[in-house]
Amino acid sequence: MELTLLGTGTTSPVQDRTPACYFLSMAGQRFLLDPGPGALNRMVKAGISPFNLDSIILTHHHLDHSADLFFYLFSYKNCFKGEKRDVKIVAPVGFSKVFDTLMQVYGDWILSCDYQIKIDEVSEAEWAVPGMTIKSLPMLHGANAVGYRFEADGGPVFSYSGDTGYCDNLIALAGSADVLLVECSFPDDMEMEGHMTPSGVARAGIRSQVKKIVLTHFYPEIDTSKIADTMRSAGYNGNIVVGEDGMVIKL
Repeated sequence: MELTLLGTGTTSPVQDRTPACYFLSMAGQRFLLDPGPGALNRMVKAGISPFNLDSIILTHHHLDHSADLFFYLFSYKNCFKGEKRDVKIVAPVGFSKVFDTLMQVYGDWILSCDYQIKIDEVSEAEWAVPGMTIKSLPMLHGANAVGYRFEADGGPVFSYSGDTGYCDNLIALAGSADVLLVECSFPDDMEMEGHMTPSGVARAGIRSQVKKIVLTHFYPEIDTSKIADTMRSAGYNGNIVVGEDGMVIKL
């Protein structure tokens, strides 16, 4: 398993973090998770072939997690010169309506008779792809937000929360996972509904018994240098990684 953190920031523009985007290579599958603004260029910069994907997976519709999707589709049709395959998109309930609305604007610039754009909407679901099982569960963030759990056949388990507040479904999603990629938007004294703080992440890590927590989605208000100490003080003793743009996590 290899996870590339292409963007660990948010909607707030900062110099050293770009909005959400992650590339997951696992059990022979290649997934683009949450293509936020600039995702395509960040993939190329990281040496990742952007058009060799098995699925594009969205946790929710907010622009900092999805804005580059339609640029991706535009580029795929008009710039990619290789053999084109169907584009598979997994997204929360309601995404098809968003897609159809934007197709009224972009239409022929994106759609092609040479391949299909296939959309699967999910809430609480489970499905198999070669080499693994993927599960989705609703998260606490609105916009029909979901998180995902990737279970390789006989191999590691990776969970991704997307944006969420503390909830029982987050614990279920992360249960005994090898790696949990989870948002940590604000410090403890700025707790906000629909987002996580260091102590909240620690509590989730303890309850779920996840082995390694990779933190992401940092607003400027949180001092990332203090997160690990706060989590230790809250009782989490597992592995903690404070994510940075361009970081690669291997398992």
